[in-house]
Parts: sequence; C-alpha cells; structure tokens
Amino acid sequence: MNLAHSQFEDTLRFLGAAAVFFAGFAPPSRAAEATPDLSGFWERPEAGNARMYYPVPGRTGPLTNIDTSGEFTIGDPTNPILKPVAAAAVKAQADKSRAGIVTYPAWSLCWPTGVPLNVNMAEPVQFLQTADQVTILYQRGMTVRRIDMNRPHPANPKPSWFGHSVGHYEGGDTLVVDTVAQDPRSLVDRFGTPKSAAFHVVERYTISPDRTKLDVVFTVDDPNIFTTAWTARIPYERPAARRGYDPANPVFTEVVCAENNRDAGGGDFAVPVDDTPDF
Repeated sequence: MNLAHSQFEDTLRFLGAAAVFFAGFAPPSRAAEATPDLSGFWERPEAGNARMYYPVPGRTGPLTNIDTSGEFTIGDPTNPILKPVAAAAVKAQADKSRAGIVTYPAWSLCWPTGVPLNVNMAEPVQFLQTADQVTILYQRGMTVRRIDMNRPHPANPKPSWFGHSVGHYEGGDTLVVDTVAQDPRSLVDRFGTPKSAAFHVVERYTISPDRTKLDVVFTVDDPNIFTTAWTARIPYERPAARRGYDPANPVFTEVVCAENNRDAGGGDFAVPVDDTPDF
C-alpha cells in the first residue's frame, strides 16, 4: 500500500467519524418539531350571546354584535369587510331581529356548523392526536373532524361540511390547521354571513404552558364574500361543572339533533285535539 492511498483511507475514516459526531447537532425538521399535548376536553368559557369572535389588535377584525340589549345577535351590514352579497344577508337577519322575529340559524336545525363557526359553540370539544392525524370530536351533534398532518391538500378536494383540513405544529405549543373546500351552505358566523366555494380559513390553536387555556386565532379569506382577509380569536379552557359536564368524569354527554328539527327554540306545544265527531 502506498502512502497516498493510506492517507486517503485515514481521511475517509475521519470524515465519517465527524459526520456521526455532528449529526446530533443538525437543526430539527418540521416533522420532528415538538408536539403540543392538546388532548382532553375544551370549551368556551362564555355563555349565551357573549360567545363571539374577538378582534385581534392590529389586524382587520370580524363582525361583532351591535345589539346593546344582549337579546339578539345583530351584525353590522355596513362593515367594510362585507361585499354586497354578504351585506345583504347580514342586513336581512338584522332586520328580522330588530322586528322581534327569532331567526333560528342552520345549526339549530341540525346542519353542521362548518369552520370557523365550530369554535363558537357552547358544548365541549375533544382533541385526539396521532402522528399523522388530529381528530376533533364535537359534543354538539356528536360530529367528527379529521385533520391530516404534514400533507398538502389534494388537487380537487370534494366539498364537505368541515372541508378538507391539513395541519402541522409550530413552536412546540401550536397546532396550525388550513381548511378549504367547505360546503357553502354553512355560515361564517352568528350574523348570517354566507360562504362561497372559495372560502379559506387558517386556525392556530396555542396551548398555555400549564395546559389550562387554549387560544384560537383564525384568519378567513373569501374573495366572493369579503373585501379583505380578516382575523379573529376565541378562548377555550378546561370545562367547568356546567351544561351537564362533570370534570371529575370527563366524558361527553350525548347530544343528538333530530333531522329536520323544527323546534329549535325548545318551546312547548299543545297536544293537537280533534273536536269533530267521529261519525
């Protein structure tokens, strides 16, 4: 063996050892980023009409309730984020509310809420996490939403009530979810704002260090409905002992909405009586 060949082999051995040594210092990839533990049950802390989308400082915000009585949810149809078709829908619902006409929204008649209205419901939700999918269970209607992790959207996803969702983790404390292809029959908010087939929403679920709070910030974009993209936030927290939920025994209460429900307000109805003779 000549000297040059021996030196070449020594160099290869050194480079191989160096590669093994420095491999432990390589920056982590997105797939290897720390996964926040979102498991368990969460709910909105507010009650009734207080559950709204809240503005995010420095960002264009959502519609908010302009009814100061607290009796109705009335959106402002003159809000500059609304295109004419959306403003007309918001105005139609607002006019009914001001006239004392109770408007039962689609979700009270058993239609799925869609996104982001799914985060504005009273009932608890539960997160289940695996390496390639996050599943969100909703007590309301016993519905399920699935989020594929670290994958792109397909080229032409079929529209559905919750749309097609893909996600990834960021910063060790945040789940980011991108959703497209929602059924446009679902509404954007509690003011009657519609959606189009172009509706797109990105949600960011950030858990607090003590795992007692979950801050949700989402951005909505729909060029057929809105003049600009807008952003809002909502709070989640661990459920309290209310609305039939027992924190000491964390299971869902079965909530089933009958198809074609026509008693959205839960009213009392008299039993029909036929006063005509049988013969």
